[in-house]
Amino acid sequence: MSAYLLVQRDDSSADFFDAAGRGQLQMKRGPSGTVLPPHARIDPDSTTPQLHPMVVSGQGTIVSWSVVHQAPHPALSDAVPYISALVELAEGPWLIVRLVGPTAPLHSGARVRARFARTGTEAQWGEVVPVFELVASPAQRSELLSPSNVADAARLEHG
Repeated sequence: MSAYLLVQRDDSSADFFDAAGRGQLQMKRGPSGTVLPPHARIDPDSTTPQLHPMVVSGQGTIVSWSVVHQAPHPALSDAVPYISALVELAEGPWLIVRLVGPTAPLHSGARVRARFARTGTEAQWGEVVPVFELVASPAQRSELLSPSNVADAARLEHG
């Protein structure tokens, strides 16, 4: 069983999934210059449907999050618990995303970055989708790489 339900494209999502397959996070930009989420159909500032694809940095911050303990679909029963997060991208749009990887310490304002995961199972693979992971601060990186932590990790790894 996959941790990600099968996702399939349609005509309106093809460019987004093509970009995700290349490891790029694609949003839309309107004539006003506003960066919009991928599902946007009009630029609210200019009220025009003339939107153009725009690859963004994939950097953002956590606005809020929730730990999902009960699978919303039977196919996700092996994935719980997992974290759904509301992320504000550096370019402005807010997205609801899956947070992956180490999540401590988790707090509003924590920096995150996009990575990508394939949906579906070996029986039927789906599209590649963005997921997000925490970005360690310089202090957290130095703590993770401190000599005592490295020695502890080596002892645990090698018994």
